[in-house]
Amino acid sequence: MSVIYTIDRPGRVVYLTTVGDTVFEEWRDTLLKVFADPAFETGFHFISDRRRAAAPDAEFVEREVVFIREHEREVGRCRWAAVVPDPATDGAARSVTTRAGMSEVEVGFFYDLAAARRWVFNRE
Repeated sequence: MSVIYTIDRPGRVVYLTTVGDTVFEEWRDTLLKVFADPAFETGFHFISDRRRAAAPDAEFVEREVVFIREHEREVGRCRWAAVVPDPATDGAARSVTTRAGMSEVEVGFFYDLAAARRWVFNRE
């Protein structure tokens, strides 16, 4: 798997792209790099594109829930758009969101990157 990120500082958004099989450690390490990147600020929005990634397994989802709970302060108040390829991945993403109980993060689910961008930037 490959998880890469780019930060659009003027747009105040982090783009995460995941390709291939899902490995939690790489995803976690990428998020930790985002939080440590000097271009990142708490409150930046996230657009996570998982259209070319396999659906995460149950263990990944469990670990993701714990990680998100532990790092909600770094994420801050923002919108997080999850772009997913299919209902299975959509279901896993919704499970993480519900179970993590993120009060400061508004999450949206999309099958289309352009729709996700419009929602994040409030252009709907």
